[in-house]
Amino acid sequence: MRKSVNVCGTGFLAHTLDRFAALFENELYNDYYSRNGKMLQSLDPRIKVIVVLAFIIYGNFTTSLVILLALGIVAALYAAASGLHMSSYLRRTWLYLPVLLFLCSLPGASSLLTHGTPLIGNKTFYFTAAGLQMACRIGLRTGDSLAFAFLLLMTTRWTDLMAGLRALHLPSLFISVLNMAYRYIFLIAETGSSMMQARYLRTVGRRSARSGRQYMGNSFGRIFVSVHSFSENIYDAMVLRGYDGTPRTMRCLKIQAADWLFLLINIIILMILTVGGYIFG
Repeated sequence: MRKSVNVCGTGFLAHTLDRFAALFENELYNDYYSRNGKMLQSLDPRIKVIVVLAFIIYGNFTTSLVILLALGIVAALYAAASGLHMSSYLRRTWLYLPVLLFLCSLPGASSLLTHGTPLIGNKTFYFTAAGLQMACRIGLRTGDSLAFAFLLLMTTRWTDLMAGLRALHLPSLFISVLNMAYRYIFLIAETGSSMMQARYLRTVGRRSARSGRQYMGNSFGRIFVSVHSFSENIYDAMVLRGYDGTPRTMRCLKIQAADWLFLLINIIILMILTVGGYIFG
């Protein structure tokens, strides 16, 4: 559960506290959907990792816009079948980064940098068909990759995901670093939130945004010193309790018939997409 901040105000410190609160709320949001027991949540994390990587790699190697659109539809169908909130799913995956990359790619699709058959515009400035296809590919590939990665993270508890990666024989050092980094993000956020809340509650009257930024900048050093010392104590306590770098989970990882069926279905989907790519270009 995230800490309740309940900040009322419009200053820099209030906005900073709201951002910290949103970070903990996002963790609670992920944990809620990873436990609802629907389609993807009930599958073995190893199978989900393999399927997600296969779709992401396939999407980044294909040049067909039809296949890229179909991959986005497949991801959306899996999100709906897994009980995810669709408006939040679309906002988090398709609204920001894919659109931004598409817009940033538009200059390369214009006559300023690319010459070809004019599609939109006039004789002096126009967008080429090949250039717009290139910009669409960049946006769609980014959106597809985010969509499948988001599905994996939202439908899999972090401990199960780390255990699944270890079962796929990824280096234990890599998994330990990834796991610690994930935990320290929230440790740093919690420490920073406590400092910001203490400052906010002891502030009388309005303070300028500049003074808030100065306080935040001066606090970074204290936050990292505090977190570093605390993290060393945590690691020593973990070692004393038998931690050997191997991620543990209460869930027994066992591939069942439903997992094999899910893997087979996705292999068939990839084959259909490949054939469709040859037919529709």
